Amino acid sequence: MIPEHFKQNIQLGIKVYGFEVQVDYHYWWPEKKSEAEQGPLKCHAEFRSDSPVISNTGYRSHFFYADLLRYSTHSTLEDLLIEIGEYLARENGYEPPSLGNQLSLF
Repeated sequence: MIPEHFKQNIQLGIKVYGFEVQVDYHYWWPEKKSEAEQGPLKCHAEFRSDSPVISNTGYRSHFFYADLLRYSTHSTLEDLLIEIGEYLARENGYEPPSLGNQLSLF
């Protein structure tokens, strides 16, 4: 069974490797079906950012099968979208800074 916190259409602001990203998430894509019908076959998330972290144009559309959510270990929708955003950033060629290269003031 798909957790209830994934069953929504919502716009969120998240951070992907420290960059602000706006996400338009649709569990019910392209639109919500009647209660008698089964859940959606696929979900959709649109990522938009002023920085090129997600893509060179700052826009990226991502579809995935709704059944994936059944096996998700994410406790919030925001955690899922951050992980997808980080995956898309790495796929776009972004290399996050390694923890060993960060400076400390103390």
